[in-house]
Amino acid sequence: MDNKNGNLVMFPKWKTALERVGMEALKDKRYEEAAEAFEPLAEYGVASHDINTGLLMSWIELGKFDDAESLCHQLMKEEHDQYYHYLHIYITVLFQSSRYQEIVDLLDEVFEAEDIPHQSRTQLWQMYEVSGKLLEDQQKEIGSSLMEDFRSAMENEDIHKQWQVMEQMKNQPSAPYIEDVEPVLQNESVHPVIKSAVIEWFRDEEVDKEMTVVKFGQEMKIVPAELTQLHSDYIIKQIQMRLGQVEQNNPSMYEMINKLLFHYCYVRYPFFPDEEEVVLLVEALKQLGHEYLQLPYEPQYSSEDVAKYKEEVEICEQHYMMIAGE
Repeated sequence: MDNKNGNLVMFPKWKTALERVGMEALKDKRYEEAAEAFEPLAEYGVASHDINTGLLMSWIELGKFDDAESLCHQLMKEEHDQYYHYLHIYITVLFQSSRYQEIVDLLDEVFEAEDIPHQSRTQLWQMYEVSGKLLEDQQKEIGSSLMEDFRSAMENEDIHKQWQVMEQMKNQPSAPYIEDVEPVLQNESVHPVIKSAVIEWFRDEEVDKEMTVVKFGQEMKIVPAELTQLHSDYIIKQIQMRLGQVEQNNPSMYEMINKLLFHYCYVRYPFFPDEEEVVLLVEALKQLGHEYLQLPYEPQYSSEDVAKYKEEVEICEQHYMMIAGE
């Protein structure tokens, strides 16, 4: 907490009176009164370790978690000799707010330090184990609820709800839901963007099971864990390289057609053009870029194949923006 009173000094008698009133109120569990007494001491920068602890305890009891979290951050930086004491309180704040993932992530970092006092390490490990178990239970509860929402959205053919739920499911482990969700990839009535989201989820979760994907009348066997991320795929890199001249001459056009490329590939994922098709797709993107910006362009290819790719790119753009519009 910053000193809001500039260079003003708190008179010793006032300081002593606030400490006495605050401690008595804290002892009697009158947390509102305790906080009112302790807060000026913190604001003036004259709060002792016991006063800071009392203020934090009062705020936690009053549900003022944001204030407690902010003060903990400050004290952990300033009072190095009491770091683990305030860390313990900070974790308590997170625990009271059911922020178990943050506790687990934080303690994963803390445990990498070699100089944690034995008693603190024991306490922190206990909090880590409890938080980990509660996080697992929390994820199961959230995951089950989301899965019910997804089933309902599928039954009602609510594509936007399917997308929203699937984006949330990406924060959940996929293993418990593979059996329920995998058939989506073969269902021809499911929107291709939804299938792409499912594949992304399985890929990021490193699912190593072979699956069948059906899109645009094509069928492919995949192992999600073996797929590359969209932006790093070799073919996409090849296309971007061939658009290098556009990037140099007209960065705004390049940014626009690069988005068209990403959206096209996302909708079709994991069906990418092969190297023979790259030239035609690049030409289609260049033509679309010039047409959208109403700039003159002398086509290098003027074939039906290029027209086909232009149409595909525009259709995929419509699909993407309809469901996952930015």
